[in-house]
Amino acid sequence: MTRASGTSHTDAMELDGSDEPGIRRTLASYCHHVDDGRFTELVDLFVPEGCFVVDATPITGRAELLRFFEERQGRGEQRGRYLTLNTVVDVTGAVARARSDFLFLKYVDGQLAVVRAGRYEDELVRIDGTWRFARRRVEDWVPADA
Repeated sequence: MTRASGTSHTDAMELDGSDEPGIRRTLASYCHHVDDGRFTELVDLFVPEGCFVVDATPITGRAELLRFFEERQGRGEQRGRYLTLNTVVDVTGAVARARSDFLFLKYVDGQLAVVRAGRYEDELVRIDGTWRFARRRVEDWVPADA
């Protein structure tokens, strides 16, 4: 069981097993949709006023999110495969926080390479039984000696 971080034992809501599959489905669907260039489905994973923060820049609202993903991942050669792993989920009521590491793989000069790595810090909300991103923040991993 996972307990919401930063709360006392009495007010923390234990993950009862029914929330985690839906949360993980949203996290995985994000990767599948962005990898496959299905950006309308991708932005539907966000609440209407949802926010995606990358390079310290917030992109807010589905129209802006759609424009952003089409620009950054719209051409096939811009895309690769995102892998999300090491996810830790904390749930309090209809709000979840998830922290996941990610890798972005792509063929470079005929060789599969990790071209980006980092961490997602997510806040999701449950709306009508479906978990959606309220906020997803990307933290790129930068080696200490860089």
